[in-house]
Amino acid sequence: MSVLRRALKPVAVTAAALALSAGTVVAGTAQASSESASCTGWINIGSPGNYTLLGSYAGQVEQEYNTCSGQVMAHWQWSTPYRNAHPYAHVDVMAMSWENYPAVMDRDKVQNANVAQDVFSYGIDIHTANPDKWFAYANVTDEHGNSCRYATGGSVHDYATGGNGAPDPSSC
Repeated sequence: MSVLRRALKPVAVTAAALALSAGTVVAGTAQASSESASCTGWINIGSPGNYTLLGSYAGQVEQEYNTCSGQVMAHWQWSTPYRNAHPYAHVDVMAMSWENYPAVMDRDKVQNANVAQDVFSYGIDIHTANPDKWFAYANVTDEHGNSCRYATGGSVHDYATGGNGAPDPSSC
């Protein structure tokens, strides 16, 4: 069973909105440290999760980590053809903890495709969750209200060990 298939979808989104409020460089892993060797800002973590809705590739979500502040956030990037064909589709994007119940989430961002190519959640300190394992979550709804049963997720990243799990694509 897929990792996100066990995670709550729309209910978690509502909980995230109520729960917590709080330059990209390519990189594969990050380990949390009280004394960062280098402060480079936001870096990509792990592998993105792709989202395909009704046979059309909508985009992907990936986790980002701020090496200066120790925050994690989710970054969604719309597929240009999907965005052009579905300007009123929207995505709900957030960073969500893994192996925590209830899950810890940053404040989600819901945004229409016609607003911007890239959508970022608001970010949260990685140590808000214990263990400090996180993944990026995204769920797309088209202009007719269609959405996949399950959201997509980028790979789960363990900030204590630097390990990554596999991404969790969604297709319907």
